[in-house]
Amino acid sequence: MSARSFDLLLETAFSPEAPHLFEEGAPAVYKKFEQVYKASRLQQQKTTAEELNFRYEIVRLGVAIAFIKAFSRLADNEGANEVLALLQQAIKAKSTKEIDKIIQKKIAAFDTLYQEIFVNEQREQILGLFERTLDAASKEELDELLLEGLELLQTIDFDHVADEDEDDPIDDDFIKSIK
Repeated sequence: MSARSFDLLLETAFSPEAPHLFEEGAPAVYKKFEQVYKASRLQQQKTTAEELNFRYEIVRLGVAIAFIKAFSRLADNEGANEVLALLQQAIKAKSTKEIDKIIQKKIAAFDTLYQEIFVNEQREQILGLFERTLDAASKEELDELLLEGLELLQTIDFDHVADEDEDDPIDDDFIKSIK
């Protein structure tokens, strides 16, 4: 996996908006994570376990944000927007403990993601990737999810899905029948 793939995943999820998550840009965040990861593997003195964990969590949050942003573009789900805001707040934290504290405060927000997801296969797939991202325990797992997510998001026509939701004849007929 590369810093470019991380950047592309975020760009794809947020398109046409720019994903203003990191002051230094997504590629720099991923490159820093890779530097710290490699240094820890070589057991260099400068790298601490806390720094490695923090850099990992920031990248994992970035991947999770990409999936939730894509999910929110496909679903009119207020909970997805709430979770997105929570993750965007957590990504600004300065330590792993601070990330945990932010997430734990509003952990119930994650429960609302599961309303109406089974109506759309793509929503279900994205939410599955999101769940696996939260459970990812290694760089390799996270890299695999990032590439899998990038591949999935590039196959979704977000504009077409939005048009379908707006022009759904079943919903129009239903509304007419109850008037």
